[in-house]
Amino acid sequence: MKATISNSSKILTMMALSSLLFINCTKETQPEPEPEPDPDPVSVVEGCDTFTEQDPSLNTAAIDFECTGNAFLEEDALSADNLDGNWGRFGGPDGQAYLKLNYIDNPNASGINTSTKVLSITENAGIEPWAGFFFNLNEKVNFPSGQEAIAIDVHSAAPGQDVLFKMEDSTNSDVFKESRVVTTAEGAWETLTYNFTAEDSGKYDRIVIIANIVKTNDAEAVYYMDNIRFTTPEETSDAAPIEAAPTPTVDAANVIAIYSDAYTPITVTELPTSWSGSGFEAVQIDGNNTIKYANLDFTGIVTDYENPTDLTSMDYVHFDYWTADATELGIKIVNTTVDPADEDLESVGAVTQGEWVSVDIPLNNFDVDRSAITQILIDNLVADNASVTVYIDNLYFYASDAPSEPSSAAPTPSVDEANVIAIYSDAYTPITVTELPTSWSGSGFEAVQIDGNNTIKYANLDFTGIVTDYGNPTDLSTMDYVHFDYWTADATGLGIKIVNTTVDPADEDLESVGTVTQGAWVSVDIALDDFDMDRSAVTQILFDNLVADDASVTVYIDNLYFYKQ
Repeated sequence: MKATISNSSKILTMMALSSLLFINCTKETQPEPEPEPDPDPVSVVEGCDTFTEQDPSLNTAAIDFECTGNAFLEEDALSADNLDGNWGRFGGPDGQAYLKLNYIDNPNASGINTSTKVLSITENAGIEPWAGFFFNLNEKVNFPSGQEAIAIDVHSAAPGQDVLFKMEDSTNSDVFKESRVVTTAEGAWETLTYNFTAEDSGKYDRIVIIANIVKTNDAEAVYYMDNIRFTTPEETSDAAPIEAAPTPTVDAANVIAIYSDAYTPITVTELPTSWSGSGFEAVQIDGNNTIKYANLDFTGIVTDYENPTDLTSMDYVHFDYWTADATELGIKIVNTTVDPADEDLESVGAVTQGEWVSVDIPLNNFDVDRSAITQILIDNLVADNASVTVYIDNLYFYASDAPSEPSSAAPTPSVDEANVIAIYSDAYTPITVTELPTSWSGSGFEAVQIDGNNTIKYANLDFTGIVTDYGNPTDLSTMDYVHFDYWTADATGLGIKIVNTTVDPADEDLESVGTVTQGAWVSVDIALDDFDMDRSAVTQILFDNLVADDASVTVYIDNLYFYKQ
């Protein structure tokens, strides 16, 4: 698991922003003073004479793209790390014009949409299939009674365009609701409807759209959209659970969680994947976060390709499902670190409809190398029947009797020794270390052997220190990363600090490993650029238990070194 100093998840951490002024088509009732010239004026469509707000309000009118300026995003105006403005895009390389938005004349003013102007979305060939854009609203959306749905007109070149529509809290991307609708028209405008509920009022002030989430473009692709507005929800035949899934009772120390309100999940980079063959919606069932897979063929989750999940210490996979119409269901786990990928699929057995069912499958049933799992798939096992809906909750792996110490050695490092400054590892020759541990460390210390490998055991860890050499500081200015492996059965927070004591006051910085995984060896690699300090003369390295007033945890450490790529 690669340490990231950020929130897991989530696909919108790559978003780029840019600003836009919306124009309101209203006539002035009396003369106004002449405004000061705009230093960077926006062209105005004839008949539109006032700028009224930077963000539109869906509560007051449909967003129809009629009274606007011309292209509000220049071809090279956005880079993926620019976080200013009210509009943005995501899913492409930094600094490149991978997605361009324009207001244009309606290319097919017929059928349900004869309006003058529409929004065009131009996508370059080869960009991520989940590339899209978003814009902020000027207030939270409040659904009118009887109109708890959003309609959007889409010009469909051919049936099968899978359009994702998401509403989100602009200040907290973890608060969202999304769904996907597939077009059926050919060469014509059609209206797609996305159902919400009255309970969704007052939550969201950002709209996110992905024009065709399952397609990777072989050539430049252009999509057209218009008229975002409230509408009457579409009737669905989907039955749904009225109670939440059962609350898990497995001790969190024995769990590697993927999705559950009961545990802290590990970092998951794709949920769902862009190549999933199903709809996806995060819903609340009786106050509990739950996944709804509509039209399920198969659907995927990627944990982290760069940091596969080691399940060798786990005994079972668990999840809860609810369905009104599925008749067969399975789960697949995949190791993509080998070629060909190592995978296995197991059925849940007879499917029970209309109630929550808890599934526990022994991991030994999966004929797969579980040391580096990167994908998890939920499969509808009935061929040619992707019309079923399945609700999933509490997806996790667990050990039936979790060990209190590792039974296997930490992974053997593979970095070339010529690129390494080692502090502690059997794999390399360490530099001279004058204090390990320091006399002022707030922990126990024991050098132990784990499966024949020298390992450090820090008991009752508050913080613990290592001094390289005060008289001969270590120059890390040519190194790119710090690496170490940890194993713990009970710690929930862990960080590493590096210190330069050659200056007064000492120059130091502390970085967290992120979500702590228990019961398995975890490989941590943190970019040294994340440490805001002078790395040319480092003298101390500290491991910190980041949970205040809890120094009862034990952490095993191995393969502590710095390296360059």
